[in-house]
Amino acid sequence: MKKMIIFASSCLLLFITFIFITNKENNTSSKAVTKNDYYKNKITINQLENDIANNKEKVIYFYQTTCFHCKLVSPIIVPMAEDMNINMQVIDLETYREGWDKFKITGTPTVIHFKKGKEIDRIEGEQEETTFRKWFNKQK
Repeated sequence: MKKMIIFASSCLLLFITFIFITNKENNTSSKAVTKNDYYKNKITINQLENDIANNKEKVIYFYQTTCFHCKLVSPIIVPMAEDMNINMQVIDLETYREGWDKFKITGTPTVIHFKKGKEIDRIEGEQEETTFRKWFNKQK
C-alpha cells in the first residue's frame, strides 16, 4: 500500500511539472509573437485598390515572410512609421501574389506612397535607416 501511494504521488508530481513547463513555454512564445508582430496592420489588394480608386492617401509596405531583407528592414521601418505617425499598412506578397504585377513590384521590401489615386513615390530594397527616415519625412 505504501509503495502504491509513493508511486501515485510521483506520477502526480510529474504530471503537475509537465503542465507547468508547457504553460510557461506557451506564454513565452505568445509574448514573443506579439512583441515582434510587424505585420499586424494588414490590408488586402482589393481594399487597397478601392482606397486608391477613392483617392485615399496610403503608404503600403509590400513584403514576404521568407524575404531575408524584409526580416532586417521590418524591425526598423514599422516602428519608425508608427513613431512618425504614418499609417503604413502591409501586404504579404506570398498571400497576394497578384500584387507583384498590379503594383509593378520587382522585389521586396518595397514601400509605396499613393495619393489622389496615383503612386507618387516608392522605396525599394534594403536601405540604411537614415535613407528610410528621409523617405518617410518626404512623404509627410
